[in-house]
Amino acid sequence: MSELGGTVNKSKKQSPSLKARALRLLSMREYSRKGLAAKLEESVARAVKLQNPNEDSGEVIPAVPLTAQIEAVLDDFEARGWLSDQRFAEALVRRRSERFGARKIQDELAQAGVDSSKTAELLRNLKETEYQRAHELWLRKFGALATEQKERARQYRFLASKGFSSDVVSKVVAGRPD
Repeated sequence: MSELGGTVNKSKKQSPSLKARALRLLSMREYSRKGLAAKLEESVARAVKLQNPNEDSGEVIPAVPLTAQIEAVLDDFEARGWLSDQRFAEALVRRRSERFGARKIQDELAQAGVDSSKTAELLRNLKETEYQRAHELWLRKFGALATEQKERARQYRFLASKGFSSDVVSKVVAGRPD
């Protein structure tokens, strides 16, 4: 017997609804609208494959109704305030700002499908503190100015690969204050 008083047939267990899946995903962390839609599509495809393991994958499920259902769930969640690209962007910036530069974070936000007009203020604040963040990262990784050109180039490449701008990287590696 289940908690609700009914019996549960294990062999014909029904998969959770789209809303339940989306809510479970959002309870773990913030998602962008595009990211949550991709996760839901992946989840539905996996559930369909598990329900029909013996069938060949030649049968194609029409994508239009599924996409429309996902969009309806996402619209509902945005209206309730459970899904927000702005909140996702703030969380991503908080998580990544200590280790990455504004350029890399901006690329991640664009890849996640977040509108650049929503993140303009966040990126402006990141660029204001970019020298300080790059310097702190450089101190943790290297701690001392390079004496040889080869070592300077290695430090420069490291900071540049983390998404810091070239002028900030040059100042940090050369030991010049901002």
